[in-house]
Amino acid sequence: MKRLWQGIYLLLTGAAFLVGAGLFGKSFGQTNVDWVFVLLSFLICTTFPKMAISYARNRQPNPLPRPSLSRGFVGGWWTDPGQCLLLTTLLLCSSFLGSLLTLSRADHQGIMLICWQGAMAIGFVVGGFFARSAFRGSAT
Repeated sequence: MKRLWQGIYLLLTGAAFLVGAGLFGKSFGQTNVDWVFVLLSFLICTTFPKMAISYARNRQPNPLPRPSLSRGFVGGWWTDPGQCLLLTTLLLCSSFLGSLLTLSRADHQGIMLICWQGAMAIGFVVGGFFARSAFRGSAT
């Protein structure tokens, strides 16, 4: 069963990388991403992991399960937030890395969308680090 979940996560990561690389559409439409939006996205993505784990800890008396690439989900965001954060961070980072491949031919809208993806990915990485350090003893 471990190999099955590792294969599923690998396929999801590859798909997110290809989506970020722009292989499934390059039209940005009428998007208008600015630096304030990028900063707000970074701040929200930095604080969300700690808030999600804190809410899940207060909601149930049992210790939360540890995140792992070799298992599936025990529940949703409020029963297994570590696993959800791990998968979300993995998908955001792979999408951001894929979008970096299009940086050389991106217009100003594309560059801002790449910055937005980077802000979300880095925000979840930093927020996940802070959440794991704050709630280190609450996972089994």
